[in-house]
Amino acid sequence: MKFFCFFLFALVTLVAALSGCGGKKPIAVVGGEVITHGDFQKAMERYYGARTLRWLIQHQLLLLANEKQKFVSDKEVEREYKNFMRLNGFEDENQFLAFLARQGMSKEGLMDDIKHELILARLREKQTKVDDKTLEQFFKQNWAMFAQPPTGEPPMVRCFLFQSRDRKALEKVKSLIEKGEDIRQVAYDFYKDNPQLRSTRGEVTITLPLFIDPHQPPPLPPTLMALLARDAPMNKLFGPVLIKETNFWVLVKVLERKRPFVLPFEEIKPQIKLAYVQLFGPPPETVFQQLAKEFAISVRDPRYKFLEDEIRTRTILERPSTFQPPAEVPSLTKPPSQEGGRLEQREQGAQ
Repeated sequence: MKFFCFFLFALVTLVAALSGCGGKKPIAVVGGEVITHGDFQKAMERYYGARTLRWLIQHQLLLLANEKQKFVSDKEVEREYKNFMRLNGFEDENQFLAFLARQGMSKEGLMDDIKHELILARLREKQTKVDDKTLEQFFKQNWAMFAQPPTGEPPMVRCFLFQSRDRKALEKVKSLIEKGEDIRQVAYDFYKDNPQLRSTRGEVTITLPLFIDPHQPPPLPPTLMALLARDAPMNKLFGPVLIKETNFWVLVKVLERKRPFVLPFEEIKPQIKLAYVQLFGPPPETVFQQLAKEFAISVRDPRYKFLEDEIRTRTILERPSTFQPPAEVPSLTKPPSQEGGRLEQREQGAQ
């Protein structure tokens, strides 16, 4: 499992470290003018104070829930930490720790992040009812999400593609090619009314989606996706096949198919369920709203008092600053988990 929140943890760790430093101690010098630790800490509070405190409150709510219900053990956190290290290409822990240090991170901070995400995932999973049939269907539609190793690259198919509402027209095309005619010349003649496919002599490269949202129209007809990704044999004419969703017939010859290795459903069912929960389970805000009813929240700093109501009601009340920070702190990597990416976008859009 991969986790988000690198920047936030680096921020929390850094602010905590600076709180022990002298406020007037230089942190940088620009053109002879000193920027002190105090200046830095004030700027961090101004731009990220509410966001950091919100996260700290939510983190404490999760820890209290875990203490009460024992969702996640220290051994699980350690195991996920080692998995994360390997997924980022490190076998030697000392090298990984040096890498983290260059990003302003520590092992303890990363493990806190992992524990946070694990507890949140368990709470969301607890509130998500899903049967094996639904999970298996989700897996079949989104198998590329579970590629080994998880490269994040979508599958790709390169092929010759002939399409028509007239099956007989495709049968004629097939007959010409099987008799020895050049498939590119046949495609050129066939697509006289389609300049794009005529220019490529019927050859296309199609990227298949990593994830299909059942609530949105599919990017390609499911019958065509199954044909290209799985059913059509390599380097052989296949068809004509009816694409029932569009009432078109297609004839294909697959030249190249990049499909990552995926373990069987039963072997990775827990990971499939976790992915399903991340996409379709209750949003994290709902979980924190429920926990806020169970554990009292009292914010003593009047600048951030609004966070009490915000967490209880799931309504983002924070308002944007008069101007934004001049630049974002670089992240360790791009957000590796879909959940983390959606949370980041939702939070940025709300402010």
